[in-house]
Amino acid sequence: MVPLTQASLEEALSSDVSIKQSAEQISKDIETRKYDVVSLCESLHFALTSSSVEQRVQGTLLYSRVLCQLPKDYLNGEQLEVLANFYAARLKDHHNVIPAIIEGIDALVHMKNFPGKCVVTLLQNFFLNTTCQSQLRSDRYRLFQIFKYLSETYVDDLKAMSGDFIYGIVSSIDGERDPRNLDFIFSFMPHFISTYPLLHLSEEMFEVFACYFPIDFNPTKNDPDTITRENLSRKLTQCLIASQDFVEWTVALALEKLESDLVVAKCDSLVLLYEAALKFSCESLEPHFEQIWTSLKVDIFPGSDNAEVTSQALRTLRAILEQPTSQSKTHISHNYQTIILGTILPHLSDVNHRLFNPASLIALVCVAGDPVFASEKTLNAFLIKLREQPANLTDDECIRIYNIIAQIFNIISLKGEVVYKAIDTDICSQLHGHMIANLRKVETDGESVNNDLLRVSLSVLIECAPMISEANRVLIYKALMALLIDDKIDLEQTQPLVERLGALHPIELQSNCIDGCLRNFRIFSNFVKQKILTNLLPLVRQIAFTERIMNLLYEQIFGSDVSNDVRLLSLEALNRLLKIEDERFIVDLQHNSELIEKLVTLAQSNKNLKSATLAQISYALNAIIQTLPVSEQYIVATQYLYKLNLRLETDLYVAQGLLGFLNKDISLDDHFERLMDELTQLSLQSDNEEVRQVAHHLLCSLVNKIEYNDTNRGIIKRTIVKLKDYIKKGNKKAVEALSWMAKGLVMRGCDEAGEIVEALSELLDHPSLSTVAALAFDIIAAEYPQLHLPKVKFLFQQKFFHLMLSKLGQKLESYCEHHLVAFVYVLKTTPHAVLKMNIAKIGPIIFKCLEADNIHTQSISLKICENFVKHQDEYFRGHLSHLIPACLKLTTCMHSMKVRISALNLLQDITKYATFVLLPYKFDVVLELASALDDPKRLVRNAAVQARNAWYMVGAPSGD
Repeated sequence: MVPLTQASLEEALSSDVSIKQSAEQISKDIETRKYDVVSLCESLHFALTSSSVEQRVQGTLLYSRVLCQLPKDYLNGEQLEVLANFYAARLKDHHNVIPAIIEGIDALVHMKNFPGKCVVTLLQNFFLNTTCQSQLRSDRYRLFQIFKYLSETYVDDLKAMSGDFIYGIVSSIDGERDPRNLDFIFSFMPHFISTYPLLHLSEEMFEVFACYFPIDFNPTKNDPDTITRENLSRKLTQCLIASQDFVEWTVALALEKLESDLVVAKCDSLVLLYEAALKFSCESLEPHFEQIWTSLKVDIFPGSDNAEVTSQALRTLRAILEQPTSQSKTHISHNYQTIILGTILPHLSDVNHRLFNPASLIALVCVAGDPVFASEKTLNAFLIKLREQPANLTDDECIRIYNIIAQIFNIISLKGEVVYKAIDTDICSQLHGHMIANLRKVETDGESVNNDLLRVSLSVLIECAPMISEANRVLIYKALMALLIDDKIDLEQTQPLVERLGALHPIELQSNCIDGCLRNFRIFSNFVKQKILTNLLPLVRQIAFTERIMNLLYEQIFGSDVSNDVRLLSLEALNRLLKIEDERFIVDLQHNSELIEKLVTLAQSNKNLKSATLAQISYALNAIIQTLPVSEQYIVATQYLYKLNLRLETDLYVAQGLLGFLNKDISLDDHFERLMDELTQLSLQSDNEEVRQVAHHLLCSLVNKIEYNDTNRGIIKRTIVKLKDYIKKGNKKAVEALSWMAKGLVMRGCDEAGEIVEALSELLDHPSLSTVAALAFDIIAAEYPQLHLPKVKFLFQQKFFHLMLSKLGQKLESYCEHHLVAFVYVLKTTPHAVLKMNIAKIGPIIFKCLEADNIHTQSISLKICENFVKHQDEYFRGHLSHLIPACLKLTTCMHSMKVRISALNLLQDITKYATFVLLPYKFDVVLELASALDDPKRLVRNAAVQARNAWYMVGAPSGD
């Protein structure tokens, strides 16, 4: 307990520390009712009324700190009213006392039972007797927090203050310069302005914020408050549009700053206009539109040199145009559009005029704002051009016009059915006629037709498909047929057009196009067959076409008299379909068509199938198996496994399809030993690289997903011993097979993995197997998306890295060639964080790899160095004397363009280090890079220019 004697209180006021400690204890004493706040005030009378300003400060501060420590609901309304009157009177005191008073007021107003009338009393006295801007930054920030809290909590009481409250707030924030305070003010004032009537003070409130626009602020480096210019600007914009009363001043301010030569000022002004268009009513903006359009034209017609300014100006114009349409203010929208279109439409008639492009962009913005009115005017202007001067327009000029038309129709289609039904059908029909005429040139002009013209014509028809009349659709079907069966033209735009027409008019499309394709499919060339399949596959999603298209696919895949080439392209089409469709569709295909059975039979019964076809069958089986429930996967796998002989190529591909992505919970114990033996034998004996690759992938997948019991572990050990025996005889195939087994085991974290890795490490010294042993570590470390390896040990990459570091330690220190190559493959996939933790050990190894005569090693090492340098790593900064000469040497490596470019890019990244570190190397680097400027490859020369420029600017006044 702190006794309320003058001596004890004088001791409590002796220092800031004692004030803090005493405040905590006194607040506890008040809570336990040993005395109350009134008694404390009476006991502090000697300090609060002292002639010494410093003692009054200390006394007030102690009293305020006690209030801060009290629970928010401790004091009742009467006590708080007394305290509020006390603090209101204290506001007349010396300015040095004010911070302590503000602290007390802050505690008071946050009390639960604080009366609203006392808020008015406090604010009236504060506004009358002191000023916010005469306080310290921290005290001003506290005051702004108080204003925010009071304005959100005591709305009715403060509205009763009317203009006095608004004027007080305006006076308090006017002239604030601290960015932290401004950030807070800009955050809460939009809500404040929208809540309280500004009365006759609207302009004063606006000018308070207008003086900051546009924001000119450069944040201090390492500022903990992370206040940015962009953030301040965004918040200030919201303040400037917070009231409908601001519209006239906001527009005037934005247009004034838009005339600035500063890009930042222009962009901020355009953002302000954009936000104003979204916030203010159309009626309030309409009187200012001509003035806004006149100012925007400077930056969009013909356009600013700065792309960002032009883009922002177009976005602003679009927002202004869209608002009347969205609010059904048709007369305002038409007034806007008439003014703009009157300016730009004359310039759309000459494709080669310099104003054509900006006029086109503005036209698209107009269509987005009022799609019906603007599109009809714009499309009609293009139609007149196409109709009056068809012979005078080159293909390139037509293409430019059609591109704009396609974009217009795209905007219309996005607006919905109601909009495109309102467009003038006569204009659309005539434009469609022009596009159809271009497409039908395929029938008459043959090879001389311009493919780019066909593409853009199709693009227009795709965008406006719902608007095409029946008469025009008949012509389009004929044109489509001609395009599909043409032996030389293949346009990707035909597919989306077929898909859209199928969705809109399925019966018409089927009778006029699809039936003809299916009926004559056999007589078409393989090129045409592939086109037809590509174009018809998307229609499978539409129930009207599903059965017919699937029947065509099945006929071309499983038919007895189908050529191998056609079967292959049909299987490729099936796999594309399985890849894009959802699981339910694939499961239905399997259940309805027994697709797995058909695919397996196809592979096993046809001995003439090539590896490419068998691979497609395998991919299809993989796709189907993955979608089936686990129980069905088990039934399918066990049904066929007994019949498979993996020494046969056909059965191997079937096994890959059935087992490659089999769920890891399905037991293969009964077949595991046979599968391992057959796959191992095939891997060792086959000379077909593709077949051996399939066998390797299956080996890797099986050892990864198999249940790791004693029996299976014994089988794996026996297989490893068998492969080692072959390795002793110098068999390179055995090394490769062992490396794939190691990959599956390393990922699941098995003990046998370490045994294999050690064996492979020993082979790095072998006279004939060292190269293939080094590549084994690339196989183990690299990622293979086509492999299904479901069992992955946590942090296996880190563990593999440390294992290799320990196994190859001494050899790496002596820089043995094959050991370096093997280790760098491991580094390639090791997480950056792990490399950073071990950089002292691996750093010299990486530098040595840069000097090695191996392109792959150099490329990987450069990539690793690039990651470290981009993170401004300290280790590499301390070893620039090694890194820079190595990179300069690699810039002249004529064996690999990729290495030269990577070395140049790394040299450019190095310039991000501090200037004082780089200056000793600058002269030599600039001279050495001169030779790279004459490199025979353009991409290398480009990289050399950028790197040399970066080094040339090191130490320049604008750098660093």
